[in-house]
This record gives sequence, C-alpha cells and structure tokens, in this order.
Amino acid sequence: MRSEPLRGALFELEGEDIDPLTDTTLAEDMVELRRTMDRLEFQFSRRLRLFSKRRGYATLGFVSLISWLRRACRLMPGAAMQHSEVARNLPSLPHTSTALASGDIGFHHAAVIARSVTELGADAVAAEESRLVRAAHNLDPKYLSYLTRRLRYSIDPDGTLAHSNDQYDYRYVHLSQTLDGVFYLDGRLDAEGGATLRTALNALESNRLDERSGAMRRADAMVEMARKQLDAGTLPEVAGQKPHLSVIASTATLAKAPGAPAADLEWSQPITADAARRLACDSAMTRVVLGPSSEPIDVGRCTRTIPPALRRALVVRDRGCRFPGCDRPPDWCDGHHLIHWIDGGETALSNTCLLCRRHHRFVHELGWRLLWGDEGEMLAIKPELGIHGRFIPVAPPLMS
Repeated sequence: MRSEPLRGALFELEGEDIDPLTDTTLAEDMVELRRTMDRLEFQFSRRLRLFSKRRGYATLGFVSLISWLRRACRLMPGAAMQHSEVARNLPSLPHTSTALASGDIGFHHAAVIARSVTELGADAVAAEESRLVRAAHNLDPKYLSYLTRRLRYSIDPDGTLAHSNDQYDYRYVHLSQTLDGVFYLDGRLDAEGGATLRTALNALESNRLDERSGAMRRADAMVEMARKQLDAGTLPEVAGQKPHLSVIASTATLAKAPGAPAADLEWSQPITADAARRLACDSAMTRVVLGPSSEPIDVGRCTRTIPPALRRALVVRDRGCRFPGCDRPPDWCDGHHLIHWIDGGETALSNTCLLCRRHHRFVHELGWRLLWGDEGEMLAIKPELGIHGRFIPVAPPLMS
C-alpha cells in the first residue's frame, strides 16, 4: 500500500509520550510537523492537478473537482476552492513550488501567491515571483497578501478599483434579537468602512488591563460609541424629539418592591429593577400619573435626575470614574447616587459620584457597594465580602 510509510510514521507519533517534553522541544516538534505538513500539501497539489486534468472526479461520479474535494477529502467549500487554485497555478510558479516542496514556505503562502496568478495572470506574477517567495520566508500569509494586493494595484489599477467597488456594494449589518432579549450583530464592511470602525473602537477601548477579553472590550466600545452619539444630541429627530434610550418603570419597580413588575426598555424586552435603577441614576425623567384603568391623567415636566450644574461639579471633583483603580474620563461616566433617589437619597454632591458605565453596572447589577472613606476616598466593597471586606481606596477627591 503506497501510504504505508506515512501510516507507520503516524503510528510512531501516536505512540509517543509527549508529557515529559519541554516547551522548547514541543515548539520545535510542532514547527517540524508543520513543515512536513506543508511538504505533504505540495505532494497533494501535484496529484490534484493531474487528477483534475484527467477529470478523475467525473470517473468517480462527481460533477466537479470541488464537489469531490468536499466529499472525498472532507473540505469546506472555501478550502476546496483554495486547493484547486493552488494545484492549477503551481506549474507556473517554479520558485513557489520548490519552496513549498522543501517546507521553506507554508501552504497558505503558496495559496496567496497562486491567488495573484488567478487575478493578474501568470506572466505578470512571474516577474515578481522570486521577490514574493523571499518575502514569504519572513512574513505570515496575511502580510504577504498585502504585498500581492500592492502588486495587483500597480499592474491592474482599473481592476483593483472595480474589485473595491464590488466589496463596497456587498456591505451590510444585521441586528437581530432572540426571544430572551439578547441582540446579535453580524455584518460585512469594505476595507475603508472596516478601518473607520476599527479606528473608532480602538480609541474607545480601555488601555487598562482587566479581566475582559478583547471581544468584550470591542463590544463595550461599540455601545459607548452609540451612547456618545445619543448624548451629543446631533442625530436627526424621531417623532419630534431627539432619539434617546427610553425606559418605562413604575415607582414600585424602581423601589424594588416585592411583586413589582419589570421595567420596559424600548427596542428590547423587560429589564430588571436593578438595570432600571442604574439608568434612572442619571437620566432625563418624566413622571406620568396613571388613573385606575392605567390611563395617563397627568404628565409632568422632563427633568434631569443629575442636574447640569451638579454634573459640572462632579466633573471638577471626581475627574473621572471614582471606582477604585479606574481611569475612565468624565465623558465615559454616568452620575451615580450612592443612596438612590428613589430610596430617599439626596441629589447632592455628597451623595453622588461619577462611575463609568461598566462600574456603574458593578454597583447596581453585581451588588458592589461604594462608601466615602474618612479622608474623602472612595471605598468599594465586593458583595460576597460584606461590610468586613477589603476596602480599596483611591486618592482623595478634590472637594469643593
């Protein structure tokens, strides 16, 4: 059987005890295995080209090479097309073939160069092939693709423009909501649109190390970007007023009275009393009095729970989020009542502070407590530690 030597080598690897190996040895082994796999990819490509040329897939009852690769070789459609393209174009790429056959470059390097043949033609790529292969020795496939794209632009600017316009026409964003109220975001942007979004998100992501993953930080940054647009008041009016996040909650809900209903968040589903209290800490509020049949019988004026003058004083005193160890600036912060106004807390400088949206949630939804220390510092108490927990002080605030 022709594959018997390979099976024997694989059997030897399967029987090896790798637990005693050092990290250095593991790394060396994995690099060598990857080189071997890339060399095998070259041999696979040689055979695939001949198989395709002979239409061997049709002999076996398949309508196309891609369908045979998907079924017989268990490849995803994109991977099947990539292997087919490499096999088709390698004969016109002698330097690439030699480097892949020896394991000096990876299969995905070869795929990037083979793709440029499809886009530009073999003659155009032949003049640059040796330079691309040298670059592949030092660059990963992603950065190698930058070089091939630059090459494409210099050779075929009109084709590059048409491709760019095609990418722009395929842009979309889907925002859907599940039955439990969670939103899912899916989309596609052209190169410029994606770079614009990434630049904005990067500016809003915190540089401070914390337990959040990069994906979580980007999600928070995207929500923060939307908040800033809403807070700026520059968006077009909707139904005669500036767009804003709207919550409907009863006094009993805000007071967390037993049996009180959930609050209603526009564009979403019912939210908890804790979330409603957080949003009510620093918001524009309109009191609506309902009659016996829940019909509105009186509507009060819209007022800020944190008035503008108090907000300015908080910015001067706190200089940003007061949660210990946080350095987020005032523009990223809400005003927070240490004792909520619905519970009788004063809307005064002594009972309020600035908290970033993340740490504001810590206090309301996650049960953290904030207290002023004896020297004017802010103390944070983790919920599971209670009043005897470890206090985390920050520098004393600038008191007015």
